[in-house]
Amino acid sequence: MVERVFVTGIGVVSAFGVGQETFWDHLARGESASRLIDSFDASQMPTRFWANALASEDELTDLLPNKRTGKLLTRANKMAMIAAEEAMGQSGIDPTTLEGSRFGISVGASGVGLVDQGMSPLDYQSSLLLATDQKRPQSEGQFWKLLLDQMHPLNPIRSIPNAISAHLAIQYQALGSCLTYTTACTSSAQAIGEAMLMLRKGRQDVMIAGGADSGTNPSNLLSFSLLGALSTNNEQFQAASRPFDRDRDGFMLGEGAAFLVLETGSHCRKRNARPLAELIGYGSASDAFRVTDEPEDARGAIRAMAMALDDARLAPGQVDHINAHGTSTRMNDPIESFAIHSVFGPAADRIPVTSTKSMIGHLVAGAGAIELVASVLAIKHKLIPPTINIEHLDPACKLDVVRGGSRAMPIQTILSNSFGFGGQNACLIIRAANEVFNHEDE
Repeated sequence: MVERVFVTGIGVVSAFGVGQETFWDHLARGESASRLIDSFDASQMPTRFWANALASEDELTDLLPNKRTGKLLTRANKMAMIAAEEAMGQSGIDPTTLEGSRFGISVGASGVGLVDQGMSPLDYQSSLLLATDQKRPQSEGQFWKLLLDQMHPLNPIRSIPNAISAHLAIQYQALGSCLTYTTACTSSAQAIGEAMLMLRKGRQDVMIAGGADSGTNPSNLLSFSLLGALSTNNEQFQAASRPFDRDRDGFMLGEGAAFLVLETGSHCRKRNARPLAELIGYGSASDAFRVTDEPEDARGAIRAMAMALDDARLAPGQVDHINAHGTSTRMNDPIESFAIHSVFGPAADRIPVTSTKSMIGHLVAGAGAIELVASVLAIKHKLIPPTINIEHLDPACKLDVVRGGSRAMPIQTILSNSFGFGGQNACLIIRAANEVFNHEDE
Protein backbone atom coordinates (compact mmCIF):
# COMPACT_ATOMS: atom_id res chain seq x y z
CA MET A 1 0.00 0.00 0.00
CA VAL A 2 1.28 3.46 -0.91
CA GLU A 3 0.75 5.80 2.00
CA ARG A 4 -0.74 9.24 1.51
CA VAL A 5 1.13 12.12 3.15
CA PHE A 6 -0.47 14.91 5.16
CA VAL A 7 0.69 18.19 6.67
CA THR A 8 -0.41 18.38 10.30
CA GLY A 9 1.69 21.28 11.58
CA ILE A 10 3.55 24.31 10.25
CA GLY A 11 5.93 26.80 11.81
CA VAL A 12 7.59 29.98 10.57
CA VAL A 13 10.17 32.57 11.47
CA SER A 14 10.35 35.32 8.86
CA ALA A 15 11.36 38.94 8.40
CA PHE A 16 7.84 39.76 9.63
CA GLY A 17 8.41 38.06 12.96
CA VAL A 18 7.88 34.74 14.71
CA GLY A 19 4.88 32.53 14.03
CA GLN A 20 2.52 31.65 11.21
CA GLU A 21 -0.17 34.17 12.19
CA THR A 22 2.24 37.11 11.99
CA PHE A 23 3.65 35.76 8.75
CA TRP A 24 0.25 35.39 7.12
CA ASP A 25 -1.14 38.72 8.32
CA HIS A 26 1.67 40.64 6.61
CA LEU A 27 1.59 38.49 3.47
CA ALA A 28 -2.14 38.91 3.08
CA ARG A 29 -1.80 42.67 3.38
CA GLY A 30 0.92 42.74 0.76
CA GLU A 31 3.57 44.40 2.91
CA SER A 32 7.30 44.66 2.27
CA ALA A 33 9.78 43.44 4.89
CA SER A 34 12.64 45.30 3.19
CA ARG A 35 14.88 47.32 5.51
CA LEU A 36 18.05 49.35 5.18
CA ILE A 37 21.06 47.54 6.60
CA ASP A 38 22.02 48.87 10.02
CA SER A 39 23.95 45.95 11.55
CA PHE A 40 27.19 47.00 9.86
CA ASP A 41 28.46 49.78 7.63
CA ALA A 42 27.11 48.92 4.17
CA SER A 43 27.47 52.44 2.80
CA GLN A 44 30.03 51.35 0.21
CA MET A 45 28.14 48.24 -0.91
CA PRO A 46 26.15 48.15 -4.17
CA THR A 47 23.16 46.78 -2.23
CA ARG A 48 22.31 48.39 1.10
CA PHE A 49 19.04 46.71 2.10
CA TRP A 50 17.62 43.27 2.88
CA ALA A 51 14.71 41.56 4.65
CA ASN A 52 16.17 40.50 7.97
CA ALA A 53 14.35 39.13 11.00
CA LEU A 54 14.32 41.81 13.68
CA ALA A 55 14.90 39.41 16.59
CA SER A 56 18.36 39.64 18.13
CA GLU A 57 20.50 36.61 18.96
CA ASP A 58 19.44 36.82 22.61
CA GLU A 59 15.77 37.14 21.69
CA LEU A 60 16.01 34.07 19.46
CA THR A 61 17.76 32.16 22.22
CA ASP A 62 14.92 33.01 24.63
CA LEU A 63 12.44 31.44 22.19
CA LEU A 64 14.31 28.15 21.83
CA PRO A 65 12.61 25.02 23.17
CA ASN A 66 15.90 24.30 24.95
CA LYS A 67 17.76 27.53 25.76
CA ARG A 68 20.92 25.64 26.76
CA THR A 69 21.54 24.78 23.12
CA GLY A 70 21.77 28.47 22.16
CA LYS A 71 25.58 28.57 22.25
CA LEU A 72 25.70 25.60 19.87
CA LEU A 73 23.44 27.14 17.24
CA THR A 74 23.96 29.63 14.46
CA ARG A 75 21.30 32.26 13.82
CA ALA A 76 19.72 30.13 11.07
CA ASN A 77 19.71 27.08 13.33
CA LYS A 78 17.98 28.98 16.10
CA MET A 79 15.23 30.08 13.74
CA ALA A 80 14.90 26.49 12.53
CA MET A 81 14.41 25.15 16.06
CA ILE A 82 11.80 27.81 16.81
CA ALA A 83 9.85 27.14 13.59
CA ALA A 84 9.97 23.37 14.09
CA GLU A 85 8.69 23.75 17.66
CA GLU A 86 5.68 25.72 16.40
CA ALA A 87 4.99 23.05 13.78
CA MET A 88 5.23 20.25 16.34
CA GLY A 89 2.95 22.14 18.70
CA GLN A 90 0.29 22.60 16.05
CA SER A 91 0.48 18.95 15.02
CA GLY A 92 -0.45 17.86 18.53
CA ILE A 93 2.14 15.10 18.45
CA ASP A 94 3.78 14.12 21.72
CA PRO A 95 7.19 12.91 20.51
CA THR A 96 7.57 10.69 23.58
CA THR A 97 4.68 8.56 22.29
CA LEU A 98 6.30 7.91 18.91
CA GLU A 99 8.41 4.92 18.00
CA GLY A 100 11.72 6.72 17.57
CA SER A 101 12.92 4.71 14.59
CA ARG A 102 9.72 5.66 12.70
CA PHE A 103 10.26 9.39 13.26
CA GLY A 104 12.64 11.24 10.93
CA ILE A 105 14.08 14.64 10.04
CA SER A 106 14.67 16.17 6.59
CA VAL A 107 16.23 19.63 6.31
CA GLY A 108 17.33 22.01 3.59
CA ALA A 109 20.42 23.88 4.75
CA SER A 110 22.74 26.38 3.15
CA GLY A 111 26.46 26.43 2.61
CA VAL A 112 28.50 27.74 5.50
CA GLY A 113 29.57 31.39 5.44
CA LEU A 114 32.03 33.34 7.54
CA VAL A 115 29.39 34.40 10.05
CA ASP A 116 28.24 30.79 10.55
CA GLN A 117 31.86 29.81 11.14
CA GLY A 118 31.92 31.97 14.21
CA MET A 119 33.51 35.13 12.83
CA SER A 120 33.22 37.71 15.59
CA PRO A 121 33.54 41.51 15.37
CA LEU A 122 37.11 41.01 16.57
CA ASP A 123 37.79 38.70 13.62
CA TYR A 124 36.44 41.32 11.22
CA GLN A 125 38.58 43.98 12.87
CA SER A 126 41.65 41.75 12.54
CA SER A 127 40.91 41.15 8.88
CA LEU A 128 40.48 44.90 8.35
CA LEU A 129 43.84 45.62 9.96
CA LEU A 130 45.48 42.97 7.82
CA ALA A 131 43.87 44.31 4.65
CA THR A 132 45.05 47.85 5.40
CA ASP A 133 48.58 46.67 6.28
CA GLN A 134 48.33 48.08 9.82
CA LYS A 135 49.01 44.81 11.59
CA ARG A 136 50.38 42.44 9.01
CA PRO A 137 51.66 39.19 10.54
CA GLN A 138 55.30 38.32 9.96
CA SER A 139 54.45 34.95 8.43
CA GLU A 140 51.57 32.87 7.10
CA GLY A 141 51.89 30.67 10.16
CA GLN A 142 51.41 33.66 12.43
CA PHE A 143 48.29 34.64 10.48
CA TRP A 144 46.65 31.24 11.00
CA LYS A 145 47.69 31.23 14.66
CA LEU A 146 46.02 34.64 15.07
CA LEU A 147 42.76 33.31 13.67
CA LEU A 148 42.99 30.11 15.72
CA ASP A 149 43.34 32.13 18.91
CA GLN A 150 40.25 34.19 18.10
CA MET A 151 37.89 31.56 16.66
CA HIS A 152 35.09 30.31 18.88
CA PRO A 153 35.94 26.80 20.20
CA LEU A 154 32.47 25.56 19.23
CA ASN A 155 33.00 26.66 15.64
CA PRO A 156 33.42 23.14 14.18
CA ILE A 157 30.05 21.91 15.43
CA ARG A 158 28.23 25.19 14.81
CA SER A 159 29.22 25.32 11.17
CA ILE A 160 28.47 21.81 9.88
CA PRO A 161 25.61 21.90 7.34
CA ASN A 162 23.74 19.06 9.07
CA ALA A 163 23.67 20.88 12.43
CA ILE A 164 19.94 21.70 12.08
CA SER A 165 19.02 18.09 11.37
CA ALA A 166 21.14 16.85 14.25
CA HIS A 167 19.71 19.28 16.79
CA LEU A 168 16.12 18.60 15.72
CA ALA A 169 16.70 14.85 16.04
CA ILE A 170 18.14 15.32 19.53
CA GLN A 171 15.39 17.71 20.62
CA TYR A 172 12.56 15.35 19.62
CA GLN A 173 14.41 12.02 19.95
CA ALA A 174 13.78 11.24 16.29
CA LEU A 175 15.80 8.07 15.73
CA GLY A 176 14.78 7.54 12.10
CA SER A 177 16.32 9.00 8.95
CA CYS A 178 18.13 12.29 9.59
CA LEU A 179 18.71 13.97 6.23
CA THR A 180 20.29 17.22 5.03
CA TYR A 181 20.05 18.71 1.53
CA THR A 182 22.30 21.54 0.41
CA THR A 183 21.15 22.34 -3.11
CA ALA A 184 21.09 26.15 -2.92
CA CYS A 185 17.66 27.70 -3.52
CA THR A 186 16.08 24.25 -3.92
CA SER A 187 17.34 22.77 -0.65
CA SER A 188 14.22 22.83 1.51
CA ALA A 189 11.85 21.96 -1.34
CA GLN A 190 13.91 18.84 -2.00
CA ALA A 191 14.06 18.07 1.70
CA ILE A 192 10.26 18.12 1.85
CA GLY A 193 9.84 16.15 -1.38
CA GLU A 194 12.28 13.44 -0.34
CA ALA A 195 10.61 13.20 3.07
CA MET A 196 7.30 12.66 1.31
CA LEU A 197 8.77 9.76 -0.68
CA MET A 198 10.01 8.08 2.50
CA LEU A 199 6.62 8.42 4.13
CA ARG A 200 4.86 7.08 1.06
CA LYS A 201 7.02 3.98 1.14
CA GLY A 202 6.16 3.41 4.77
CA ARG A 203 9.73 3.80 5.96
CA GLN A 204 8.69 6.48 8.47
CA ASP A 205 5.42 7.45 10.13
CA VAL A 206 6.26 11.09 10.91
CA MET A 207 8.88 13.49 9.58
CA ILE A 208 9.77 17.07 10.41
CA ALA A 209 10.75 18.65 7.08
CA GLY A 210 11.73 22.16 6.05
CA GLY A 211 14.67 24.49 5.96
CA ALA A 212 16.31 27.65 7.20
CA ASP A 213 18.82 30.22 6.09
CA SER A 214 20.23 33.49 7.36
CA GLY A 215 21.67 35.32 4.39
CA THR A 216 21.50 38.74 6.00
CA ASN A 217 25.15 39.09 6.94
CA PRO A 218 28.19 40.73 5.30
CA SER A 219 29.53 37.46 3.90
CA ASN A 220 26.38 36.61 1.94
CA LEU A 221 25.87 40.20 0.82
CA LEU A 222 29.38 40.18 -0.62
CA SER A 223 28.91 36.81 -2.29
CA PHE A 224 25.62 37.59 -4.01
CA SER A 225 26.82 41.07 -4.96
CA LEU A 226 29.77 39.47 -6.77
CA LEU A 227 27.31 37.30 -8.69
CA GLY A 228 25.30 40.38 -9.70
CA ALA A 229 22.14 38.71 -8.41
CA LEU A 230 20.96 41.40 -5.98
CA SER A 231 18.85 44.45 -6.66
CA THR A 232 20.75 47.72 -6.27
CA ASN A 233 17.63 49.88 -6.14
CA ASN A 234 18.65 51.42 -2.82
CA GLU A 235 16.59 54.58 -3.29
CA GLN A 236 13.37 52.55 -3.50
CA PHE A 237 14.43 49.62 -1.34
CA GLN A 238 10.92 48.70 -0.21
CA ALA A 239 9.85 48.39 -3.84
CA ALA A 240 13.10 46.85 -5.11
CA SER A 241 11.95 43.22 -5.08
CA ARG A 242 9.53 43.18 -8.00
CA PRO A 243 9.16 39.75 -9.61
CA PHE A 244 7.78 39.78 -13.15
CA ASP A 245 8.06 43.55 -13.40
CA ARG A 246 9.65 45.03 -16.51
CA ASP A 247 12.13 47.07 -14.45
CA ARG A 248 13.28 44.40 -11.97
CA ASP A 249 17.03 44.26 -11.38
CA GLY A 250 17.65 41.45 -8.91
CA PHE A 251 16.48 39.82 -5.72
CA MET A 252 16.49 40.85 -2.07
CA LEU A 253 18.23 38.72 0.57
CA GLY A 254 15.96 37.41 3.29
CA GLU A 255 16.26 35.18 6.30
CA GLY A 256 14.03 32.85 8.22
CA ALA A 257 12.91 29.27 8.66
CA ALA A 258 9.87 27.17 7.90
CA PHE A 259 9.04 23.61 8.90
CA LEU A 260 6.19 21.21 8.36
CA VAL A 261 5.18 18.09 10.23
CA LEU A 262 4.40 15.39 7.66
CA GLU A 263 2.54 12.20 8.52
CA THR A 264 1.30 9.14 6.75
CA GLY A 265 -2.43 8.79 6.35
CA SER A 266 -2.48 5.69 8.56
CA HIS A 267 -0.67 7.50 11.36
CA CYS A 268 -3.07 10.46 11.08
CA ARG A 269 -6.05 8.15 11.39
CA LYS A 270 -4.53 6.30 14.30
CA ARG A 271 -4.38 9.48 16.37
CA ASN A 272 -7.44 11.14 14.78
CA ALA A 273 -5.40 14.09 13.52
CA ARG A 274 -6.78 17.08 11.63
CA PRO A 275 -4.54 17.66 8.60
CA LEU A 276 -3.95 21.13 7.20
CA ALA A 277 -3.24 19.88 3.67
CA GLU A 278 -2.14 16.85 1.69
CA LEU A 279 1.22 16.68 -0.07
CA ILE A 280 0.49 14.92 -3.35
CA GLY A 281 3.22 15.72 -5.88
CA TYR A 282 6.99 16.11 -6.15
CA GLY A 283 9.29 16.54 -9.12
CA SER A 284 13.04 17.06 -9.19
CA ALA A 285 15.27 17.61 -12.23
CA SER A 286 18.57 19.17 -13.22
CA ASP A 287 19.30 21.71 -15.95
CA ALA A 288 22.79 20.25 -16.46
CA PHE A 289 23.67 23.61 -17.97
CA ARG A 290 25.61 26.29 -16.08
CA VAL A 291 25.97 26.71 -12.33
CA THR A 292 24.58 30.27 -12.29
CA ASP A 293 22.47 30.41 -15.48
CA GLU A 294 19.25 28.79 -16.57
CA PRO A 295 18.90 27.41 -20.11
CA GLU A 296 16.54 29.37 -22.30
CA ASP A 297 14.57 26.20 -23.05
CA ALA A 298 13.84 25.87 -19.29
CA ARG A 299 14.30 22.12 -19.59
CA GLY A 300 14.89 21.39 -15.90
CA ALA A 301 12.03 23.55 -14.67
CA ILE A 302 9.68 22.04 -17.24
CA ARG A 303 10.61 18.49 -16.28
CA ALA A 304 10.28 19.17 -12.57
CA MET A 305 6.79 20.66 -12.95
CA ALA A 306 5.68 17.90 -15.31
CA MET A 307 7.00 15.25 -12.93
CA ALA A 308 5.14 16.82 -10.01
CA LEU A 309 1.88 16.87 -11.98
CA ASP A 310 2.36 13.26 -13.02
CA ASP A 311 3.21 12.24 -9.48
CA ALA A 312 0.04 13.95 -8.23
CA ARG A 313 -2.01 12.45 -11.08
CA LEU A 314 -3.25 15.89 -12.05
CA ALA A 315 -4.02 17.43 -15.40
CA PRO A 316 -2.66 20.97 -15.91
CA GLY A 317 -6.13 22.45 -15.60
CA GLN A 318 -6.52 21.00 -12.10
CA VAL A 319 -3.98 23.35 -10.51
CA ASP A 320 -5.68 26.36 -8.91
CA HIS A 321 -2.61 28.46 -8.06
CA ILE A 322 1.16 28.57 -8.58
CA ASN A 323 3.51 29.93 -5.94
CA ALA A 324 6.32 30.87 -8.29
CA HIS A 325 10.05 30.82 -7.67
CA GLY A 326 9.80 34.44 -8.86
CA THR A 327 13.17 35.83 -7.83
CA SER A 328 12.95 39.28 -9.50
CA THR A 329 16.10 38.65 -11.55
CA ARG A 330 16.30 39.47 -15.23
CA MET A 331 16.92 35.82 -16.07
CA ASN A 332 14.61 33.79 -13.83
CA ASP A 333 11.22 35.41 -14.29
CA PRO A 334 10.79 35.11 -18.08
CA ILE A 335 12.28 31.62 -18.12
CA GLU A 336 9.92 30.49 -15.36
CA SER A 337 7.02 32.08 -17.26
CA PHE A 338 8.06 30.21 -20.41
CA ALA A 339 8.26 26.97 -18.42
CA ILE A 340 4.78 27.46 -16.96
CA HIS A 341 3.30 28.04 -20.41
CA SER A 342 5.17 25.01 -21.77
CA VAL A 343 3.73 22.73 -19.07
CA PHE A 344 0.25 24.16 -18.63
CA GLY A 345 -0.53 25.23 -22.19
CA PRO A 346 -3.75 27.26 -22.51
CA ALA A 347 -4.45 26.80 -18.78
CA ALA A 348 -1.38 28.95 -17.97
CA ASP A 349 -3.34 32.11 -18.78
CA ARG A 350 -5.97 31.27 -16.17
CA ILE A 351 -3.86 30.12 -13.20
CA PRO A 352 -3.16 32.85 -10.61
CA VAL A 353 0.57 33.16 -9.94
CA THR A 354 2.32 34.95 -7.10
CA SER A 355 5.81 35.35 -5.66
CA THR A 356 6.11 35.83 -1.91
CA LYS A 357 9.77 36.80 -2.44
CA SER A 358 8.48 40.25 -3.38
CA MET A 359 7.69 40.73 0.32
CA ILE A 360 10.07 38.56 2.36
CA GLY A 361 13.03 38.34 0.02
CA HIS A 362 14.92 35.21 -1.00
CA LEU A 363 15.61 32.76 1.83
CA VAL A 364 17.81 30.59 -0.44
CA ALA A 365 17.94 27.24 1.43
CA GLY A 366 14.73 28.10 3.29
CA ALA A 367 12.84 29.46 0.28
CA GLY A 368 11.01 26.31 -0.80
CA ALA A 369 9.80 25.55 2.71
CA ILE A 370 8.52 29.02 3.55
CA GLU A 371 6.75 29.24 0.19
CA LEU A 372 5.08 25.88 0.77
CA VAL A 373 3.94 27.07 4.21
CA ALA A 374 2.52 30.17 2.51
CA SER A 375 0.68 27.81 0.16
CA VAL A 376 -0.79 25.81 3.06
CA LEU A 377 -2.03 29.07 4.57
CA ALA A 378 -3.45 30.20 1.22
CA ILE A 379 -5.58 27.05 1.14
CA LYS A 380 -6.65 27.56 4.75
CA HIS A 381 -7.68 31.20 4.25
CA LYS A 382 -8.90 30.82 0.65
CA LEU A 383 -6.73 33.78 -0.26
CA ILE A 384 -3.77 34.30 -2.60
CA PRO A 385 -1.26 36.93 -1.40
CA PRO A 386 -0.16 39.43 -4.03
CA THR A 387 3.12 39.94 -5.80
CA ILE A 388 3.89 43.48 -4.72
CA ASN A 389 5.79 46.29 -6.43
CA ILE A 390 4.69 45.49 -9.98
CA GLU A 391 4.23 48.70 -11.94
CA HIS A 392 4.68 47.38 -15.46
CA LEU A 393 4.25 43.66 -16.03
CA ASP A 394 7.05 42.39 -18.25
CA PRO A 395 5.62 41.39 -21.68
CA ALA A 396 7.92 38.34 -21.48
CA CYS A 397 6.03 37.22 -18.35
CA LYS A 398 2.53 36.70 -19.70
CA LEU A 399 0.97 35.22 -16.60
CA ASP A 400 -2.01 36.01 -14.38
CA VAL A 401 0.19 37.52 -11.69
CA VAL A 402 -1.82 38.45 -8.60
CA ARG A 403 -1.14 42.13 -7.92
CA GLY A 404 -2.83 45.16 -6.45
CA GLY A 405 -3.93 43.22 -3.37
CA SER A 406 -4.73 39.67 -2.32
CA ARG A 407 -7.22 37.64 -4.32
CA ALA A 408 -9.96 35.72 -2.53
CA MET A 409 -10.88 32.43 -4.16
CA PRO A 410 -11.52 28.81 -3.18
CA ILE A 411 -8.22 26.99 -3.60
CA GLN A 412 -7.89 23.24 -3.63
CA THR A 413 -4.53 22.60 -5.33
CA ILE A 414 -1.27 24.58 -5.39
CA LEU A 415 2.04 24.06 -7.18
CA SER A 416 5.12 25.56 -5.49
CA ASN A 417 8.26 26.05 -7.61
CA SER A 418 11.90 26.18 -6.49
CA PHE A 419 14.77 26.60 -8.94
CA GLY A 420 18.31 26.99 -7.65
CA PHE A 421 21.91 27.74 -8.48
CA GLY A 422 23.61 24.67 -9.85
CA GLY A 423 20.64 23.94 -12.09
CA GLN A 424 18.60 22.30 -9.32
CA ASN A 425 14.82 22.27 -9.77
CA ALA A 426 12.18 20.99 -7.38
CA CYS A 427 8.40 21.36 -7.45
CA LEU A 428 5.84 20.41 -4.82
CA ILE A 429 2.06 20.11 -5.06
CA ILE A 430 -0.36 20.27 -2.14
CA ARG A 431 -4.13 20.12 -1.97
CA ALA A 432 -6.80 20.80 0.61
CA ALA A 433 -7.31 17.89 2.98
CA ASN A 434 -10.89 18.61 3.99
CA GLU A 435 -12.51 16.53 1.24
CA VAL A 436 -9.99 13.77 0.77
CA PHE A 437 -8.76 12.72 4.21
CA ASN A 438 -11.61 10.35 4.97
CA HIS A 439 -11.23 8.43 1.70
CA GLU A 440 -9.59 5.04 1.88
CA ASP A 441 -6.01 4.80 0.60
CA GLU A 442 -5.78 3.35 -2.86
